[in-house]
Amino acid sequence: MTRFYSKRDLQFQLFENQNCLELTQIPYFADHSEETFKLVLDSAEQIAEKSLRPLLTEMDRNEPQLIDGKIRVHPGMKTIIRQFGQDGWINALFSYVEGGQQLPWTIHITSGFIFQAANYSASVFPFLTTGAANLIRTFGSKELIEKFTPKMYSGAWQGTMALTEPDAGSSLSDICTTAFPTEAPGVFRIKGQKIYISAGDHDACDNIIHLMLARIQGAPAGTKGISLFVVPKKRISSEPNDVLTQGIYHKMGYKGVPIAHLMIGSNDACEGYLVGEANQGLKYMFQMMNEARLGVGMNAVAIASAAFQASLAYAKERPQGRKINEKDLSQAQVPIIEHADVKRLLLFQKSVVEGSLALLIYCAILSDKIAHEENEVRKNEMEVLLDLLTPVAKSYPSEMGVQSTSAAVQVLGGAGYTTDFPVEQYYREARI
Repeated sequence: MTRFYSKRDLQFQLFENQNCLELTQIPYFADHSEETFKLVLDSAEQIAEKSLRPLLTEMDRNEPQLIDGKIRVHPGMKTIIRQFGQDGWINALFSYVEGGQQLPWTIHITSGFIFQAANYSASVFPFLTTGAANLIRTFGSKELIEKFTPKMYSGAWQGTMALTEPDAGSSLSDICTTAFPTEAPGVFRIKGQKIYISAGDHDACDNIIHLMLARIQGAPAGTKGISLFVVPKKRISSEPNDVLTQGIYHKMGYKGVPIAHLMIGSNDACEGYLVGEANQGLKYMFQMMNEARLGVGMNAVAIASAAFQASLAYAKERPQGRKINEKDLSQAQVPIIEHADVKRLLLFQKSVVEGSLALLIYCAILSDKIAHEENEVRKNEMEVLLDLLTPVAKSYPSEMGVQSTSAAVQVLGGAGYTTDFPVEQYYREARI
C-alpha cells in the first residue's frame, strides 16, 4: 500500500470536488477522458513506487559530489531521467505534432505531486527540463527548437533555469553576466557566473542546457536590458562550451539534486544563442517562473503529504499508554492514534494537505482554461483571479508545509528526530 500520498483524496479533489473533466470539453484536450486521466495518474504511481521511492533515503544520505570538475549524482538518476523521457513525461503537455500528449497541466502537475511525494529530489530533474524546453519551443527560433528540444524531451539532455548571481541574488535588475555579439546572427559570447543552479551540472545526462539571463553589451540598465539565451554545457558538436562548474552547495535537505556554481566564459569561448528578441528575457523567463510558483506550492504539499502519511502509519502501529479512562494496567496498550493530542496533530496535517491540494488543483484548472479560452472577457476574468490566487497557492503550502511536517515529527516523538524514520528528512526538505 502506498504510504506517501492518498490516492482517494487526490482523485476526490480532481474528479469530485474540482471536476477536472470540464477540461475535456476544450478541443485541445478532447481526446482525453476520466479513463485516460486515471491511467496517467496510475502510471505516475507505478513509477513513483518502483523507481523513485526506493532511492529516497539513499539520495539523502549520499548527496552529489564535485569530483574532477564534474558533479556526480546517484547512479540511479540516469535510468530515472531516461524513463521519464521514454514514457513521454517531459513533453506530455505539448501538441501531438511535437510528439506530446496534449495533456492538461492539471493532470501533469498532479502527477508531479505523486512523484514529489515519493522522492522530491528525484522528481525535480525531468520537470526542470520541461520548463526549459517550453521556453525554447514558445519563444525560440525554429533552428533552436530543432537543435535542442528533441534530446531534452528524450531525457538525454537536462534543462535548467540560470538566473541568480553572487552579487545580485533575487534582484535580477542587477545581473552582470554579459553577452557580446559575434559575427554570426543570434550567436553571442557569454561571460559571467551563476549560482544556486538546480541540476546545473551532473553526470546523469549527456549535456546540460541552461536557459540563462544575461545583458547584451550596451543594453539598458535594469530589467529592461535583460535577454534570454540558450547556453549549453557542450555545443552541438559535443565540444566543451566553456561552462565550468566552480562549486557545489551542500544543503540541509533536497540533497539529491546538485546545486551548482557555474563560471561562464572564463576562457572567452562560451557561445550563447539568443531566444526571441533582445531585451525581452525577463518577460520570457516569467513564463517559467509563474509556472514554477504553482509548482513550488505543489512541491510543498507533496512533501507534507508524505510526512502526514508516514506519521499516520506510525500512529496506527505504535502502542503506548492506555485510554484516559482506563486505569487497569493489565489491559493492553493502545495505538497512539487513540490519544487526543495525536489526533489533533494528524488532523492538522490532513487539513493543510487537503486544503492546499484543493487550491493548487483549482489554480491549475484555471490555467488550463485560460490557455485555451477564446472569449477575451472570460479569459480576462480568469486571469485576474489566477493572478490573485497564484501567490497564495505558492506561499500558503510552503509556509504551512513546514508546520505540517513539524507536526509529523512530533507524532513520532523522539523517534521522529532520528534518521530511522523518514519524517526528519521531510522536515528538512520542506524548509526549502
